Amino acid sequence: MFALQFNICRSSIGPVAFLLGMLFSAVVWGQDEIQTKLGAEPGPYFVGLPVTIQLTAAGLSERSVPEVEVESDNDVLRWTLVATNPTSIRFNNNGRIASQTKYDFVFRFTASRPGQWEIGPFVIKDGSLRKRVDAVKINFEEVPTTDEMQIHLRVPEGPFFPEQRVPVEIEWWYAGDLANTGVSISSPLFDTFKFEDEKPTNVREALLPIDTAEGSVDLQATVREEEVDGKRFRVFRAKRTMIPDRVGTFTIDPIQVTIRHRVIGRRQRRDDSGFGFGFIDRVEKYVKSIEAFRAVGEPKTIVIGGFPKAGQPESFSGAVGKGFSIDVTADRTVVRVGDPIRLNVRLRGSGNLKGASLPPLSADGGMDPKRFRLPSGDIPGQLGEDEKTFSVAVRVEDESVSEIPSIAYSWFDTDAKQYRTARSAPIALRVMPADMISAEDVVSASPDPSSEGAGESVGSNSGPATETVAAQKRYSLSGADLAIESNPAELLSTATQSVSPVIVQTGAYLTGIAMVLLALVDRRRSQADPIAAQRRRVASEQTAAIVAAAGKPQRQGANEVAAALRALLASQPEFERASTEALIGQCEALVYQPVSEGNDSLSPDLVEQAKQLAIRFRKEAQ
Repeated sequence: MFALQFNICRSSIGPVAFLLGMLFSAVVWGQDEIQTKLGAEPGPYFVGLPVTIQLTAAGLSERSVPEVEVESDNDVLRWTLVATNPTSIRFNNNGRIASQTKYDFVFRFTASRPGQWEIGPFVIKDGSLRKRVDAVKINFEEVPTTDEMQIHLRVPEGPFFPEQRVPVEIEWWYAGDLANTGVSISSPLFDTFKFEDEKPTNVREALLPIDTAEGSVDLQATVREEEVDGKRFRVFRAKRTMIPDRVGTFTIDPIQVTIRHRVIGRRQRRDDSGFGFGFIDRVEKYVKSIEAFRAVGEPKTIVIGGFPKAGQPESFSGAVGKGFSIDVTADRTVVRVGDPIRLNVRLRGSGNLKGASLPPLSADGGMDPKRFRLPSGDIPGQLGEDEKTFSVAVRVEDESVSEIPSIAYSWFDTDAKQYRTARSAPIALRVMPADMISAEDVVSASPDPSSEGAGESVGSNSGPATETVAAQKRYSLSGADLAIESNPAELLSTATQSVSPVIVQTGAYLTGIAMVLLALVDRRRSQADPIAAQRRRVASEQTAAIVAAAGKPQRQGANEVAAALRALLASQPEFERASTEALIGQCEALVYQPVSEGNDSLSPDLVEQAKQLAIRFRKEAQ
């Protein structure tokens, strides 16, 4: 259903090859080492709809990815860098192989008020090189409202508390034609607090795009139909989870939705036969005009209160939610005084487990610091699917300890507006006194000469003494042949020699040859173009993804094939763009068609077309 939505909110993320009309450019050729071009997608431009800006820079280093900054303090514009696409070209320059690297930096700018606003200036940083690209001006037009559309942002009644998980609903009502229509939904609330979103899991349902300061987010949406005042609306409903991170009263401007509709015209064209006249008339579609409309919701006031100080437990460390529990296990229960005990603490509950921390183990009548040696500082935890675990070591300092007492964990219940505390079960311990090591327990590693002599006087059956004497005799030089040997063969031979010198020499030569071959292979690998290798890897991966999509449900398979084609196009922006975008459009039409029409398997012909296209990308990458 959102065929054009993807063109506006997604196609602009890739390299902007559709910049058929460069409205403006800042080109510097000649003296500067970095050459730049700045361009925008064709207008008109409307308030609330993102505009794709592409900054192209050539003459950059291949060793690192350059950085781009936008030097602007204009609070009317919001922007984000959505893609950085490198391209490397090798050519022969007077008999020498030279290379040039070009980067396409793709931005999305959104204006909140009508008027002519400056985009930029931009600063490119590549090591010690700096390049400043002057700002350009774009005129953003006001978008009229329409009664064909409604937008609602529903937030539960507050007040809320820091780290509380607050469900937020977005509803978009639309009574117009969804074909060739793009949508952009934004709210200052989305940039005021943190949000958590679940990844879309059901490809048979629609996706609702939300624009934020960090980029666009696709939300899983349910669709229903409602009739109001004789108008039939499609209602798209999506959810987000808001997590407040600061205290105060916040006035939030209304949520708004802006649509951009392409009016498609038809005209007849006669194919030219090559001799100045044609035989076949065909009808082609073209964009006749572009219309934009918007709808505005209601302003919101969000109150984030602080945690009450009265009655706040010592074991409260900022947990918010409900139904928390704590479970503690020990790796040993029979120890001596001073031995370490490893405690595994497991937290469960409905709330902010991700940011949960472990309170002091001595809090609220827990482990007595006079009887246990406890850790200090923050203890890192490991987040699981529905729990968070901590591992901590403690030591018993008192022999009279008979158990590890229950450990308290407190949280703030947002429904009851009060603190609650859970405790772990105590663990029985058996503590024994520590072993004392005296001077008599220390044994020398060297034999006593006097005892050695005494052993020899006792008799020849004395074990240690006999071994010591035998060792001394073994290294004695008495009776050794100290004559000068003049035979070279005898000097070069050893009593334990078992390998022929020929074999040793042959092995040494072969080892040297192998090392030279490995060095040649490594040199060839290091000189390979990393960008070309990356393109080959992407082409192989996406070819496999397209093949894997065969046989899947139509909506799911089409979504996977479209994602693979977009990845191929991002890796090689100038290759097969028209055919790739056309095939992506066919896939999107299948993804967003009504559920009742998308239950069949994906067409094998479509998969084969995508596969052949991916194979051509792979050959081009070589």
